[in-house]
Amino acid sequence: MIRRLAPADADLRVLGLAALAAAIAALIVAAGLSPSPKIALLSAGAIAGAGMMIASGNPRLFCLWGLGLTAPLGIAKRFHPLPHMGGAGAYSIEAVDFFLVALVCFLVRDILAGHRRLRLSPVTFWWSVMILLGAFTASVGPFGHLPLVEAVQMAKTLLLFLVLVNELVRVRQFLHLFAALCCGLMLQSLIGILQYAKKGAIGLQSLGEATATTLEYANKATYMDGGDTFRIGALLGHPNLLAGFIVIIAPMLLAMLATRVGRLWCWPIALTLATAMLALLLTLSRSGWLAFALAVPIVIALLLRHPASRRRATPLAIATLTATALGAIAAAPAILHRFTGSDPGALDFRWEWMSVAWGMVKDDWLVGTGLNSFVYNLPGRTEYGGHVGLIQRFGADWPVVHNIYLLTWAEQGTIGFIAFLMVLLTLLRIGWRNARDCADPTLHALSIGALAGLCANLVDGFGSFYLRQMPGARVFWMAAAIVVAVRYWQMANRPVTA
Repeated sequence: MIRRLAPADADLRVLGLAALAAAIAALIVAAGLSPSPKIALLSAGAIAGAGMMIASGNPRLFCLWGLGLTAPLGIAKRFHPLPHMGGAGAYSIEAVDFFLVALVCFLVRDILAGHRRLRLSPVTFWWSVMILLGAFTASVGPFGHLPLVEAVQMAKTLLLFLVLVNELVRVRQFLHLFAALCCGLMLQSLIGILQYAKKGAIGLQSLGEATATTLEYANKATYMDGGDTFRIGALLGHPNLLAGFIVIIAPMLLAMLATRVGRLWCWPIALTLATAMLALLLTLSRSGWLAFALAVPIVIALLLRHPASRRRATPLAIATLTATALGAIAAAPAILHRFTGSDPGALDFRWEWMSVAWGMVKDDWLVGTGLNSFVYNLPGRTEYGGHVGLIQRFGADWPVVHNIYLLTWAEQGTIGFIAFLMVLLTLLRIGWRNARDCADPTLHALSIGALAGLCANLVDGFGSFYLRQMPGARVFWMAAAIVVAVRYWQMANRPVTA
């Protein structure tokens, strides 16, 4: 039986529009007030949050929306920061934590009352192995609390994953989370486009926007001639991180267009997807482009594979191919210039640092050099010599290897690397099983989109360390939670549907 989203779902629509409007209002207030935009942001956010809580009439649903909207944001209070690349630089209390704690309380209440049973996925075991290994290196390694800082952040992402896996038990909850992610994607895309229109920062550094210095460095290092160009990063801090965020969420929107969502949702989803594609183009992220180019055929192929979704996936495939062809023709000059005119130094640096990471793997192949410690192991391993040479070449912030696989292997050794691969393989296996079953067409499409987003991120990981940035890691784990929660839903509802 095909499930149709009724136009009567007014609460979802109203709540989504209210959430997006409140978020935009908070950003405008934060940007317009000075000299303390953080205070303005917190005040506006508190007022908007209280209004949404009252309007929703459902605190639990409100917290689910808050989780989806704040996960990509870097609003946080950090304690004793030690900024560096490649991992957490401080213990922090983040905006998303308040919604996460509230949902934990709801779930604990339900479990103690016997209304729910705790769901634990094999993913939990393998990620816990990595966390415990990080805590071990913190206790015996030479880097003090730095590995523990990253282990705490990893534990928070694991908690986020477990909360969503146990919270998403009804189709409407999946749809509410999907709508919140869509609002977040639209917001990030619009902010990025606004940055491009201004050709500079728009004053939202307190929310995660890159500083003028970071933007200038990213722009000048793009092409060989150092010409006039501008790359957007929205509130993710860097163009590559914004691209990574888009390639995880956008495939879900594409897949949902193959369901009977109706005109009420079809056009907003299509508009959000088109806006995100424009923002992805403006990031000038080659890895992001290639990753999304992989995600699209995965979505189309898996939808066409199942008889229940094939009928609606066929026109979607035709429309996607047509739009892709037209978009490629329109953007061909910029795309070709990015691949042929880019500064080769960026690619040379990646290869150079990969060899450095491989040297660390060979030296500490079992348990690694220690979680969150890559940059502190650079002296004496590069052609720049010790601390003085690295500072002369890179300044105070030394770069980390732009490859999440080598970064994990170097810091956590073969034990941690195997656990990391098992996390990824388990998620892919669960997503593949979801694609074979279609107890509900909406969840079937949503799981396929989330799986394609995870696959895109795995490709992007060969050229980035996206999962070591907390906003990016949270988005990844939210997509992973959707895949796992859909599997639990299918297992619970397949006999009833049959």
